[in-house]
Amino acid sequence: MKTYICGHRNPDTDSIASAYALADLRRRGGMENVEAICAGRLPPKAKWVFNHFGIDPVKSKRDVYVRVKDLIAPDVPMVDSSSRLVDALRELEQSGESSLPVRNGQGKFVGMLSPAKLLSLFIDKADLTIDVASAPLHACSQILSDTDKVHDIRSLCVRNPHNHFPVVDENGILIGTVLKSAFAELPPVQMILVDHNEIEQGIPGLEELPVVEVVDHHRIAFAPTKEPIRYTADIVGSTCTLVARMFRAAGERPTKETAGVLIAGIVADTLLFQSPTTTEVDKTMCSWLEKICGESAQYIMSEMLAVDSPLSSMDPKDALASDAKFYSESGKRFMLAQLEETKSALFHGYIGELTKAMEEAISKDKLDFVALMVTDPVRGDSELLFKGDAAVLRALPYRRGPHGTLLMPGVLSRKKQLLPEILSAIG
Repeated sequence: MKTYICGHRNPDTDSIASAYALADLRRRGGMENVEAICAGRLPPKAKWVFNHFGIDPVKSKRDVYVRVKDLIAPDVPMVDSSSRLVDALRELEQSGESSLPVRNGQGKFVGMLSPAKLLSLFIDKADLTIDVASAPLHACSQILSDTDKVHDIRSLCVRNPHNHFPVVDENGILIGTVLKSAFAELPPVQMILVDHNEIEQGIPGLEELPVVEVVDHHRIAFAPTKEPIRYTADIVGSTCTLVARMFRAAGERPTKETAGVLIAGIVADTLLFQSPTTTEVDKTMCSWLEKICGESAQYIMSEMLAVDSPLSSMDPKDALASDAKFYSESGKRFMLAQLEETKSALFHGYIGELTKAMEEAISKDKLDFVALMVTDPVRGDSELLFKGDAAVLRALPYRRGPHGTLLMPGVLSRKKQLLPEILSAIG
């Protein structure tokens, strides 16, 4: 069983760092085939963290949908069309399958070797030493692509009278067989969630997979599970704080590199302990990690702040999506995005393009509104760009500034300061 550990879509440093460190901890605890992944593109600050500590970054994945290639039966052999028919029939008998896929000299699928299709040869007492290519083969009515999503083709395969389905790659090369019984089995992948627990915020395909663990510091909106799962949640400023505490509770000491990654996640999410979400636990865990890492939280934070902001390094549409979360509450569906930007003039110059990107997001994702919180961690305040539901906008307690944004003095946390005001405005 493969286990992915993954943070939310449009991941931030805390989301990625906590996934990386928790994967290390779970491997130490004996969990096999576990991998930390990034739900989308690795953001620049997270890239810096992995490069700085000289470790391979987590792999980016667009989704975790189960695909046909994940269901290929490893023990079902493939027959070469140049093989003698008698030898192929022996291989079919030894396999215990009702049919086997046949490939030509170029590796492409040419048909299924089936005893029923060969019945006329036996009746006529034909020469069974002929090549398989010269024998009548069954032309399968359902040839699968290795990249097909299982949920797209499951019903077609289940209704198909045959029990074997050949699988080909984008070049038509035969790569294996999927048995009908595979569609009734549990998915071959399970998930551990970090820094989120709402399925809507998770990587696409999450809804199809069993979740076996959650480590998070946000509000709990997790769907009921069929079986008990491990759930770690607390009121702290960073998921990395929880993972660091889990290392200590397990009697494990992270490597210097992993300690540095955890520090990066803590200071990024607490804005070097300036955010109101910061707790003494965050500071205590960070001090412990600093001793292991040999680098200060102040230094790591200053280096991350020197990395180009999303507004200066990417298209406004991508910048808006770089750290965005979706919510559904009281009949409203909305997106809250956050950017860190120390140059207010740069942000103000992009307001028009960002507003257009927000309008496109409302239309594309069928949202009631989008709010973009642009935070300056140096000054310790934020501005809010809002598009959509006018009633919600009027109910927010922020004063409008000269650039058409809402001024948010002292507001740094989307989770603890902005989201409660949004929910209150909706209610």
